[in-house]
Amino acid sequence: METSNFERVTASFGLNPSFLEDHLDVNFNLKGVQNDNRFVDWGVIGNAITFDPTQSPYRDDDRFNGYFTWMSGENANTVAVPNPLSQLYDRSDESTAKRAIGNLQLDYKFHFLPELRANLNLGFDYSDSEGTVIVEDETNFSYTALDRSSGQYNEYSQQKKNELIDFYLNYVKEIDAINSRLDLMAGFSEQHFYREDWNRETSYDRTEVYSDEPAYETENNLRSFFGRLNYSLLDRYLLTFTLRQDGTSRFHEDTRWGTFPSAAFAWRIVNEPFMSGSENISDLKLRLGYGITGQQNINQGNYPYLPRYTYSSSTARYGFGGEFYTTLRPEGYNKDLKWEETTTYNLGLDYGFFNNRLSGSIDAYYRETKDLLNFIPVAAGTNLTNQLLTNVGNLENRGIEFSITGRPVSTSDVSWELGFNATYSETEVTKLSLGYDPNYVGVFTGGISGGTGNTIQIHSVGYAPNTFYAYEQVYDQEGNPIDGLYADRNGDGQITGDDRYQYKKPAPDWYMGLNSKLKYKNFDFSFSARANIGNYVYNNVYSSYGFTSNIWVNNFLSNVVDNALESNFTDARYLSDYYVKNASFLRMDNISLGYTFDSLGSFGLTGSDISARVYGTVQNAFVITNYEGLDPEVDDGIDSNVYPRPRVFMVGVNVNF
Repeated sequence: METSNFERVTASFGLNPSFLEDHLDVNFNLKGVQNDNRFVDWGVIGNAITFDPTQSPYRDDDRFNGYFTWMSGENANTVAVPNPLSQLYDRSDESTAKRAIGNLQLDYKFHFLPELRANLNLGFDYSDSEGTVIVEDETNFSYTALDRSSGQYNEYSQQKKNELIDFYLNYVKEIDAINSRLDLMAGFSEQHFYREDWNRETSYDRTEVYSDEPAYETENNLRSFFGRLNYSLLDRYLLTFTLRQDGTSRFHEDTRWGTFPSAAFAWRIVNEPFMSGSENISDLKLRLGYGITGQQNINQGNYPYLPRYTYSSSTARYGFGGEFYTTLRPEGYNKDLKWEETTTYNLGLDYGFFNNRLSGSIDAYYRETKDLLNFIPVAAGTNLTNQLLTNVGNLENRGIEFSITGRPVSTSDVSWELGFNATYSETEVTKLSLGYDPNYVGVFTGGISGGTGNTIQIHSVGYAPNTFYAYEQVYDQEGNPIDGLYADRNGDGQITGDDRYQYKKPAPDWYMGLNSKLKYKNFDFSFSARANIGNYVYNNVYSSYGFTSNIWVNNFLSNVVDNALESNFTDARYLSDYYVKNASFLRMDNISLGYTFDSLGSFGLTGSDISARVYGTVQNAFVITNYEGLDPEVDDGIDSNVYPRPRVFMVGVNVNF
């Protein structure tokens, strides 16, 4: 990606003075950042994959800036794959972003009551960015089917503000008479978010204006009151209770406040008198927890409860009398929206043996989320849309977590620490609508490349979120998929959308981790690895490029992936479960080898020793998987990636004076 570029300049300043005989601590930090970017349209990677491999990327004349272009008569063919080199070099998308981040924290310990202190934190994060997108006139990839290209000159800017105020009082008292400790805290917090966006789209010579709408402004506020109680008795019984009341401007004043309590209890069994004779047990603690958290970040803008209007896009204006006019479209709204709530119960045990040469923890948890936001159908005429965002969803999640760390060798010359952790997790959607509807299969999600509006995932009651929703592919006796033939799952004698079914999920059943640190005299060696087991991925690269009819389209040649020779699909079969593959993997994230020189001489008038460590590191060293795509680790379970994750080799020296 030769034209992609990023540069950053950062300056920071900090002060940490103390006043009033160390009763007042001040912490002031200020940072300034300037980022200069040249962005690349990442669609160029897919075009580089599919561009006709038999053609030179260049042409013999100066038209289209000398880049090869498939033609339709005298004009560029708008259906053919664009020339990826032209997309890189004939398009400039540059921006400059300036950012200031600062905070002032005051911590005061009262003179008349040293157990009480007050803490005030004021913070801000401001950024201002602007940029341009310039596409030269008559470039091959900017042609349209209607007329010749007039290029592109777009200007954009964005301003963002994030302002914070936190204040709390903290009282800590040691009660020696009963060997206990009391820790009380109460406070207030408020945060304000603001964003302003502006965009202007014109032709390259700026004579034709495609879009020049007023700047879009939006903001939201969060306000919280909170308190916490920590109590410790005999260093064996620990109790914590917290209470938060959070308010958001995203909801109506009748529903914007949510109350979220939590409580936890821990019993340090190892400190009990009856454990005093257990020499091999160095740690044993039982933990119980309960809590409710709230979610208001609903990704539906800052005003979903208000009646509002949206400007039509530049391609959807109303034509009248030879002119095109921007219209205002009324949006659906729901003033009863409220916080999503997640209730969590957990039970845990921490353990340690042989002076903590062997230690770890075991946890079991159960989470129930209610009032999840979902779009549900509404009767015509009852609102301004046929779907309405409302709180109707419930979700359950349960799992077990286990970790163990061992130190099998610990001598003056050799030490070795080995750690392993594993988590089993399962999630199920338990409610998605206000009432029972046997015909409601769920919420379609997981948009994919190919076709128009295709989705490959669904949220359905009784299944994991984002479960794949596909047709069941039929195979021949040799195990090869039969092109265009799917199972008639409902038995009605025809293949329709009702034959799609819930099949596998992107989330793994098991998460595992392994890490090791080995030291021999001055040498050190370490690694860390991760594994996911039971995760499935939809290979959107194969489904988009893996069919033979895509080789020759509208009299131009294109490239296809070699999976087309395995599937033998003539046409696109985007919704076949053939493309849903097991993507379990083991990834070696990091391997490091180093050597430390303890003394390389003395430094300065003090004669302090100079030490140094030289090291080499490999990041993303290797992946073990049966998945045929570039990378089995896909967050949303839809692999449309044709650009590999990098493997990084690094050598370095640390010198200490």
